[in-house]
Amino acid sequence: MAWFLALQGPAQPSHQASVYELQDTTDVDTLAQELVSAVTLDRVVPIPAMLPQNTKKRQKVTLYIRPAAWGLWTFYELSEDDKRQLMMENPLVQALQQHQQQQHGAAGQINPLLGQPGAGPRR
Repeated sequence: MAWFLALQGPAQPSHQASVYELQDTTDVDTLAQELVSAVTLDRVVPIPAMLPQNTKKRQKVTLYIRPAAWGLWTFYELSEDDKRQLMMENPLVQALQQHQQQQHGAAGQINPLLGQPGAGPRR
């Protein structure tokens, strides 16, 4: 199961957060203690994270965060099954899939030059 860190800044609306997947070797308890102690000192905390480059490859990076600048941080854990379930229940993803199915079903062919419904290349 993967650990994630969600950061909520005071200037952001409450429904938006920056979310980062943590590297597998990250000790979440130690990181939490470091974030708490860094708030009062207003110092930077290095966060070992993963950035997706594509669906199969992820790049290890270090984020440098000033906890005093963030109003809230939350750790949570998701399994691969949890991630798949979230994607299946995501209304935006469902709408995109439905739109794509409707376009392919109604249009027949997609013009490869324009990417729009219509006649394909003439032979």
